[in-house]
Amino acid sequence: MKFNNILLIISSIFIISCSGKQIVSGNLPDLERLSLLELGKDNKKSVIDLLGTPSFGGTLGDNSYYYIGRLSSKLAFLKQKTKKQFIIEVSFNHKDQLSDVYFYDKSKTIDVAMSSTETSTYGIKKSFFKSLIENFGVGAGGLRRGGPIIGSGKADD
Repeated sequence: MKFNNILLIISSIFIISCSGKQIVSGNLPDLERLSLLELGKDNKKSVIDLLGTPSFGGTLGDNSYYYIGRLSSKLAFLKQKTKKQFIIEVSFNHKDQLSDVYFYDKSKTIDVAMSSTETSTYGIKKSFFKSLIENFGVGAGGLRRGGPIIGSGKADD
């Protein structure tokens, strides 16, 4: 009987520790606030006042603001999975007035492969044991004399 209770407690702990997490990240404004935008009337300042600071602004001549939000789930030690991802692009014309609002979801995304090339660097490669041995005898804060310096260094101290 006592063994069954202990087994029940241990199995409950394992089950609770494997519960999934919902992870919300990014800066995605409410759709109600988004519907208040007026094309041709709102400018960059009024968009920021209404929607908040964008995730990032356009680069290389792109006169846009981008708001990005993501809903992910993670189960214990497994890899995080993206459930939903939304990107809202707010475009402005040359007078910084609102011209268009675009909405992108997860279906419009692509996976970009990382490059496998490495940049060679010059320097000394130390083994773990060599760097460990070199640190023997070093005092607190890297001082070789074994302690902190007390006083200002003036003759009166």
